[in-house]
Formats: sequence, C-alpha cells, structure tokens
Amino acid sequence: MNTVYFLVQQTMFFSIPLLIVALGGMFSERSGVVNIALEGIMIMGAFSSILFINIVQSSGAALPPQLLLLLAVLAGLNVLFAVTQLPRWRNKLWKLVLGVVALVLSAGMIYATVATNAVLETLSRVSSTGSVKTVVVRVRENDSAQEIGDTFGYTYGYLAQTDTDTTDALLTHLEEGLGQVKAKSYDTPTALADALYNREVDAVILGKGMVSTLKQTDGYKDFTSRTREIYTYDVTHESDTIAPNANISRQPFVVYCSGTDERISDTLLNTRSDANILAVGNPSTHKILLVNIPRDYYLPLPFNGEMDKLTHFSVYSDKGMDEPIEALNTLLGVKADYYARVNFSGLMDIVDALGGVDVTSPVDFTTVAMEMPNENGDGGYHDEAFTFTEGVNHLNGREALAFSRERSAFAQGDVQRGRNQMAVLQAIIDKATSPAILSGYQDVLKAVSGSVLTNMPQQDILKLVKLQLEDKVDWDISTYTLSGTTDMQDCFTTGFPLSVLVPDESSVAAARRMIRELING
Repeated sequence: MNTVYFLVQQTMFFSIPLLIVALGGMFSERSGVVNIALEGIMIMGAFSSILFINIVQSSGAALPPQLLLLLAVLAGLNVLFAVTQLPRWRNKLWKLVLGVVALVLSAGMIYATVATNAVLETLSRVSSTGSVKTVVVRVRENDSAQEIGDTFGYTYGYLAQTDTDTTDALLTHLEEGLGQVKAKSYDTPTALADALYNREVDAVILGKGMVSTLKQTDGYKDFTSRTREIYTYDVTHESDTIAPNANISRQPFVVYCSGTDERISDTLLNTRSDANILAVGNPSTHKILLVNIPRDYYLPLPFNGEMDKLTHFSVYSDKGMDEPIEALNTLLGVKADYYARVNFSGLMDIVDALGGVDVTSPVDFTTVAMEMPNENGDGGYHDEAFTFTEGVNHLNGREALAFSRERSAFAQGDVQRGRNQMAVLQAIIDKATSPAILSGYQDVLKAVSGSVLTNMPQQDILKLVKLQLEDKVDWDISTYTLSGTTDMQDCFTTGFPLSVLVPDESSVAAARRMIRELING
C-alpha cells in the first residue's frame, strides 16, 4: 500500500504542471488566440519556480506565512482575471466553475508552499553552526546565598583545563556585577567538588555536562543533593573545527553520531557520549559503514594528552563536538565532516514518528527494569522489563530505547550494547529511506526538530534528501565494533582509576582498512 501511495503522489507531482498548461491551452484556443508559446511559458515558469525555491533554501530562512498567503491570493486573482476577460466565457456558470478551479489552485499553492516552508523551518532548528555552552554556579546545600548577588566576597572554584573560554566569560560577567572576584583553579571535577565540601571555596563554576558527569562518578553521586544551583549562564561558541562537505551527494562523507544519556531534553551538547558511532557514507556506491566505538575506550584527550574514557570527551568540547571528533580522527585516520547528537528521549520520539522499526536481535534477552526519570532528569527511561527474541523484532520508541541501553544481560556488556545501538540506527536509516516514510514525514520532522542537534547545513541535508528521492535505492549498510581489553586505569576526569577498555590494535587496523575501502569505492 505504501508503494501505491508513493506512485500516486509522484504521478500528481509531475502531472499537475502539465494539466495547468493544458488548461491554459484550452483557454487560448477557445478565445481564438493561438501560438502563445505555452512550452516556453512552462519552461520559464519552471525556471522561475526553481530559482525561487533555491533562493529560499540557500538563505536558510523561512518566509512569513502572511507573505505566502498574499502570493497565493495574487496567483488566484491572476487566474480569475484571465478567465473573466475571455470573450466567449461570460456565462456565469463557467465563471463559477473556473473560479472554483482558481481557488483550488490557490489552496494547493498555499499548502505546498507552507509545507516546504515548514520543512525549511524545521531544518533551521535542527542545523547549527555553533554550540551553546551552559555553566552554572553551585554552593553548598546549606549555604545562605539564594542568588548570585548574595555571593559578594565569595571565593569561586573552577576547572583549570576545562571550559576555559566559558569560565572566563562567566568570571568577567560576575566582575561586572560584583566587582573583583576571587577565584581558585583545580585540575579535576572531583578535586573541585572536594574543595567545595571542605570549604576551601564558597562556590564552584561547572559546565552543566560536568555536573551530570559528577553524578555518575562513584563517591560523588550525591553531588546535586549536597549542593544547590543558584545561577546559570549561557555562552555561544561558533564551530570552526569542522569543514562542511560541499559535495555530500557525490563524494564520501563522515558523520559522528553521538547519543547522550542526558534526560533533560534541551541539553544535547557538552554531556557524556554514551553511544559513539562513526557513519561513513559513499553516495556513488550507496554504501554506509557504521563503526561503533565503545564508550569506555581508553584514549588521550586532544586538548592535553591525558588519558580518559571516550564517554567523557564531549564534556570538554567548547565548539560542537570537537574533542571526540579529533580523538576519533587520531584513532581511525578519518575526520568527521559533521556530527549528529541525539538524547535518548529523542530516540523514542523519532522511532515512534517512523511508526516503529524492525530490529534484528542476535539472541533472546530480557532487560533490567529501571525507574522512570523524575523532574530533575534522574532515573531511567523504562520502569518495566522488556523481552526480545532472536531474529526480527518490531519495536516502538520505548522498546527501541530499552534494546539500545541494555548491557547487564550480555557477557560482553558495553560491546554488545554498542552492537545493539548500531542495529537500531540501521533500522532507523532503513525506515527513513523507504517510501513508507512519505505519509508521516511531518511527524518525523517534528521529532527530529526537538531531539537532534547537528552542524550539517540545511543545503547538505536537502542534497541527501534529493539524492534519495531521485535514486530510490536501498543503501547497503555494514557494521563493525571495535574491541579491546577491560582494565582499571587512571582517568583525567575523575583523578582516580576507572574500568576502561584498552583498544585492540588489530581491531583498530581492521576498522581503518574498512573505512578506507568504502571511501575509495
């Protein structure tokens, strides 16, 4: 049925312009006017329309609905004027009929233009050329300060090697309101938290993502209950580390896909990356390679060379996702042209908007039930256990999330979880590139708008959409998961040993080879 819907829709797209020209030809013949060059008018009209759409798309701005309505009304009035001036068509009945036709055409123009405008508006919300880094000021839970003005004379603690530009911006902002601010630097988040607990400082400055990281660190899980947030400050950073690929529909491209376990829907950047997948695509061969890099992969931080788990790298990114992208470039020898960031609640929305996805499970397994998140974003996403069977499973949003997050049921833990995450991503790509998506594209756009953040420009997204609509072929998707050895090693973020996955060099070499082969075609 979806195929029939797709064929009918495409037929209407191509037949309506021809029908309009035929209507014009009928008017001219009945009025005694011949040789009016309808073919040339059609070509010039098509050129003008394409030029108009191209200008709107390139500008990145959606037209106001009032202007769209005005244009549609003018088009309808133009048709009505032409009809009423034909000498042989004075009959009231025919005027009425042709008037209805004109109004229908106008309504069609309104709908088509508004729909196009909605797509462009959605893409403008999804695409981003920069990132907003949020820092907060926290005090001890029993501190008397209720707002930032109450901290006059306080000593502020901050991280010396983290969020430096953002912290400097906040300190400058505070000095404008409070006068000279006393500040002390610390090397790690845990040392900073200890300084606040031990009253070495009166308040601390932390990125919002670092607060979330502390909550997940042994010995500091009660950080948000022992402290209070009294001030929030946003700093915008323009992304200048990732160059757009101008030929994305013709040349290979690389996208860093990052999933965050952050429950707060509007917090997408500068939080831990619990899913890390490098998607390498070649539009000429219609092949995609998904490379999963486990969250616990033990790698050097690009900005200081200190060793840490990959999941922490995005916390240190001031501009988009520069830190994990640079680290993966060093590891795999290929730099991502773009990034796409999604939180786990957004994953549920996208899958539901697609009408569910078909995911293949390698084994039977049951997930561990977790509590639902509270108003602070604490807790899990599913308060029930889900059972999956070996083979194909049709999953809704909650089921897809549970499938993606489970690790306790597997001997390989995070490694198998990474494979499951790639299976879900593959299912989403398959569904999103199928004709079935056409009937629900507006719901999908709405879900993506609120759940995904990417630096891919609008024109590049539209190039990929156009490529798929024109070619209508299935992409050949292959997957690969990097392996390693579990060990306890010192991590920069915590300042003490954590369980990590030391990279297996042969596995890394195999991934490099697969990426190179796909890019070369």
